[in-house]
Amino acid sequence: MDPHLPTVPAAARLRTWALLGGLALAAACTREAAPAAVAAAPAPAPSAAPAEPAQTPASGPAIEVRGELPGLRLEALSALPSPGEAALPSEDDPTRCGPESISKEGGLARDAGWAVFAEEDWNGYRVVGISHPAVMLAGIGCTFPGGRVLFFRDGRPVAQLFDPKADASEADSGLQGLWNPGQGKNPAMEGAAAELRVGDGRTARVRVLARGQALELAALPALDRYCGGEAEVPRIERLELPKARELLFAQGWRGDPPEREDGVENFLGGMIRAYPEVEDCAGTGMGYCRFAYRNEAGHALALITAGEYQAAEDGKPGYEPSAVGYEVTCAADGPAAGAD
Repeated sequence: MDPHLPTVPAAARLRTWALLGGLALAAACTREAAPAAVAAAPAPAPSAAPAEPAQTPASGPAIEVRGELPGLRLEALSALPSPGEAALPSEDDPTRCGPESISKEGGLARDAGWAVFAEEDWNGYRVVGISHPAVMLAGIGCTFPGGRVLFFRDGRPVAQLFDPKADASEADSGLQGLWNPGQGKNPAMEGAAAELRVGDGRTARVRVLARGQALELAALPALDRYCGGEAEVPRIERLELPKARELLFAQGWRGDPPEREDGVENFLGGMIRAYPEVEDCAGTGMGYCRFAYRNEAGHALALITAGEYQAAEDGKPGYEPSAVGYEVTCAADGPAAGAD
């Protein structure tokens, strides 16, 4: 998955971080250590009625919206919504948690009182991720209270995707990231051109499909397909590594133990014994690790996890990292595609 914003975490080992820069930027900010969030905050402001900013262009053809999923609502707009009052102290320097420059549409949202955390040009729409002012969380980085996604066409807001129950007093509530699976991929995921994926800070939750003059909210597909359909990746987001691995094996992937850098075994010994396909792990931050797989057609898959690993021992339960992303490389080709 390609990064959506210009700030990227510092590189670590191997090519893991080429992918992890995009994963971290799903939340559109630098995932670096940061001050702890304030423990207590005022109650969230009630939802305010939409307000029409003076800069919004004149109305044009209406956009039809379709689809409904639990916890999310896609609705048509004729004016920008109002954010109301922020419920949490904001990050002093907003450029640390968003684009260094924003589009005209992003400027409209900002002028209406929103913070902008991500932008995409997608199928004739300008897609803008907005929230209450960003908040820094220790060990995570930038978060976007009450995050939602606006869709602009011809310079005017035509739709928004949001969580009606998002609590603006919670730093990472609502939607936190955008992924355009059709951008910068060679070859792209099958069907990627028509969809935009939206989710939390590390993984996609749903997709929005462009259908002519309509936008449709839809669940993620059971499989993502690459390399002419010869590489199929099941839905593994947020699953603990053993379960994600089981689903990959069922889809024809097998562990492909790599040649590791010198010294990796010194701090990955337990992980290597449990999962010989592990390539490397970051020793700080979210604890990202990368695992190598290959299928019978020769296509490669790198699975990315976050979280620590500890084997069960002496009657004490262990714990496993969870899948947060992957990267596919087609046989006899360069990196082909990645996903949330």
